[in-house]
Amino acid sequence: MTTLSIDHVSRWFGNVVAVNDITMTIGPGVTGLLGPNGAGKSTLINMMGGFLAPSNGSVTLDGTTIWRNAGIYRHIGIVPEREAMYDFLTGREFVVANSELHGLGRKEAARALATVEMEYAQDRQTGTYSTGMKQRVKLAQALVRDPRLLLLDEPTTGLDPAGRSSMLDLIGRIGA
Repeated sequence: MTTLSIDHVSRWFGNVVAVNDITMTIGPGVTGLLGPNGAGKSTLINMMGGFLAPSNGSVTLDGTTIWRNAGIYRHIGIVPEREAMYDFLTGREFVVANSELHGLGRKEAARALATVEMEYAQDRQTGTYSTGMKQRVKLAQALVRDPRLLLLDEPTTGLDPAGRSSMLDLIGRIGA
């Protein structure tokens, strides 16, 4: 059973406290972070993903420290809030490139694209995709490694009501 542990984590930027003394344990399934803009959700996700060091406390995955541990990325899939795609690549090329960066190949990329139901548009350039399609392809690139932990930062931003519902259903299926 995969467990993410956050133990007395704080993060400050100069005099600004972004996250203050958070302690929680997250087990299998789907867990959401809710709060107003500026509450520190993205900062906490960045610490859980190993992109940002806690100013205080620790973040571990199954007892292994995440910060400065490159090996942990074999077990974490991350879908950032910001769009980080090359518009000239097709969806398939984008996911295959991310798969190959992790020593995997086309088979894993095809499985991930099927999981997010993007096979129908995988050969179109991502620059032609709607926001919802881009979110699904970003999710596919995070799924190629079949991660134990999947971090999604604002996965429904910019989606219409039907797209939001579809994305939340997909997240529920992945979580199950």
